[in-house]
Amino acid sequence: MLHSLMGKRKQAHGFSNSQGGVLLSVLLAIFLFSFLLLNLTTSYHQTADLVSRTEQLYQAKIAKELFLADYSDLDVKNGTWMFNQGEIIYETEQNQVKITVKIKKKTYHFYEKNSTSNSSD
Repeated sequence: MLHSLMGKRKQAHGFSNSQGGVLLSVLLAIFLFSFLLLNLTTSYHQTADLVSRTEQLYQAKIAKELFLADYSDLDVKNGTWMFNQGEIIYETEQNQVKITVKIKKKTYHFYEKNSTSNSSD
């Protein structure tokens, strides 16, 4: 009788330990899934931010090149030049033109050599 009572206790303890093991496994699986989802979300946001910043940089470079195409025709050597995405502020210094491009909340600075030519072709 004592053996059968001990066997029942061991069986009861083994059953409760297996329930604890399942709970621990489920919690571990939820933690791993949450960690992977967090990494995926962070990676997505970093990629989206990089794409946005790269797009704005290329818009600024294109605006600068378009401005330089019209720069030689401008009478004023300092001023503001508006375009559809923002504005360009330019200042002529000795040998160079300082170009500040503002797009949304970003500001880009470019320095270009002043290529005014006096040759007559």
